[in-house]
Amino acid sequence: MFYSLKKYHPFIEAGIKKSVAYRINFLLFRLGDIMGAVVTYFLWSAIFASSSNNSIGGFTVQEMSIYVFLSFFSGIVTNTGSSVNIGQEVKDGSISMRLLKPVSFIATYLFEEIGSKMIQIGMLSIPILGGLILFQLFHPMIVPLNGLNFLFFLISIFLAYLINFYFNVCFGFAAFVLQNLWGANVMKTSIVAFMSGTLIPLAFFPASIGNILQFFPFASFIYTPVMIYLGKYSGDKLIQVLLLQIFWWIVFYIFSKIIWSIVINKLNIQGG
Repeated sequence: MFYSLKKYHPFIEAGIKKSVAYRINFLLFRLGDIMGAVVTYFLWSAIFASSSNNSIGGFTVQEMSIYVFLSFFSGIVTNTGSSVNIGQEVKDGSISMRLLKPVSFIATYLFEEIGSKMIQIGMLSIPILGGLILFQLFHPMIVPLNGLNFLFFLISIFLAYLINFYFNVCFGFAAFVLQNLWGANVMKTSIVAFMSGTLIPLAFFPASIGNILQFFPFASFIYTPVMIYLGKYSGDKLIQVLLLQIFWWIVFYIFSKIIWSIVINKLNIQGG
């Protein structure tokens, strides 16, 4: 087992090097992530300030503030470029070199992303996650910090990344047939952002629609981990949402294997 994992160490190192190859570009992207969260925070602050109610959709202004920053952090952790990378490599022909390597094709993308995630999470954990934890420690009467919820949040966000990764791998395999996924990726990103609760918490939707969206795998990307952190899920509901995440992970993992066995015979290299 350890020998098998050792084969993927070069891919982890490659992911790290790719992340920091263009340092200014990398730092500007991370700054953009933080600024996006800040802008959304002020937007929701204005919405709550204009409301006569102390809570909206079951959220207080403090809980919504945490939701905003934590959803952006979760989005960075669970975000994956596997479909984009597969589509680009099919388009320029470099995928042929990856196929020649005596390792799992899908695992090469996974371990490359692990390398890049190590850098991204390391940079953003202190300003975003660390800031939220300090806020809760100094204001325990407003939004108390629960260690058990934090532990389940970490488990949930790990499962969220695996679901998102294998979902995007399945989506990326469409490039073997369509040849170019740029437009499809833009459409997919917009739909996922809406259905995952990144823009608007699913609790704000009508109950019938919100309940349906929570069953879809996209809710597991952002909404489920953040709601666990806020303590909105507990007891049987907590177990249910974690089992649902495991279910979607297994589903997309199996689909990735099935789709791979089909599309590998349809690959048409375009580049040189």
